[in-house]
Amino acid sequence: MRAVLIVLAAVLIVACSGEAEEPVPIADDPALVATEWLDAVAAGDTAAIETRIEPVGLAIVAAVENSLRSDETVVLIETGMTAELATQYWQRFRDGFATFAGSDLAAVAVGSEIPIPGSSGYRAFELTADGAPGYIVLSEGDLGWRVDFAATVGPTLIGPLSEYLESALRGDFAAEIATAYATAVVPALDAASALDPENTALLFEAEYIRQLTATTE
Repeated sequence: MRAVLIVLAAVLIVACSGEAEEPVPIADDPALVATEWLDAVAAGDTAAIETRIEPVGLAIVAAVENSLRSDETVVLIETGMTAELATQYWQRFRDGFATFAGSDLAAVAVGSEIPIPGSSGYRAFELTADGAPGYIVLSEGDLGWRVDFAATVGPTLIGPLSEYLESALRGDFAAEIATAYATAVVPALDAASALDPENTALLFEAEYIRQLTATTE
């Protein structure tokens, strides 16, 4: 799989032995989940990261960052990152953040909640790194609140996200990619748009992505 590329924003398989274990629900407090996720990334604890991040949006973001083929993307959606790839991905994210922000990820603090109008399944929180503000977005699923990478970094990837989907819809895995976008990316971008309603490029591209996914239903 191609080298992992990191896109920073806003200043920012399960191993089987015998029967697969049931996923363990995580904390019900989204601010705590955000803090624990940041701590896990700073510590390089990929197992803890995995239980605190929404997997489908992460798979799409990683696919777009690395220009993966559609078949590779579907595997990533269905099985998640291998332990080796996850270690590499988050190591580069951590190192890239330090270069970008001028401080270690461990210095980032989760602050006050930022209201997201009309997005009840999403919560956003301020982040600070040496006084530089940013935000992190979480979404609520069956296992509780998780960091939503598509909502957090999606605004900086909005052009590539739409271009990737447009290309994927011409291939053999169009339905699978469109479903992932419809279930994880479109609502995440809606939340991001609600956070930044003056970002006309984000609003336009998010609506275009919505229309593209609708063509495969």
